Amino acid sequence: MRNDQRDAELFDEIRLRRALRLEAAELPPRLDLAAIGARAEAARPAFLVASLVSTALAGLAAAGLVALVAIAVPSVAPAVASDLFADGIQTLARLATPASALLSLAAQPTIPIAVIAALAVGIAYELAQRRERVIEVTS
Repeated sequence: MRNDQRDAELFDEIRLRRALRLEAAELPPRLDLAAIGARAEAARPAFLVASLVSTALAGLAAAGLVALVAIAVPSVAPAVASDLFADGIQTLARLATPASALLSLAAQPTIPIAVIAALAVGIAYELAQRRERVIEVTS
């Protein structure tokens, strides 16, 4: 009987500990002195004017950059495109030299015949391996 009471007390303690545990959403907000100071500073009129002026300057700078890019791209694009085209042709020429040697080798009459013979041998071997052997069982 004493053991039952002890289990009941432990169960109540476990239930109490679970009830007192706070969820992440229930935690009280932290006092952040920097945020409080920034919020008080933001309410001042001088800060509002300074923020408006800096926003306007940043907008003008962004507009200037967009205008410069719009002017520079049409003048630079043909040179970049011709360089890319020249590099592509050069790469194709580098690859064509070894490829022509392989293609001339494949054009020899012995290569296609050897490939067909190898294919026939491979097919015959696979068919021979797939056949099931008949085993007679007598009683």
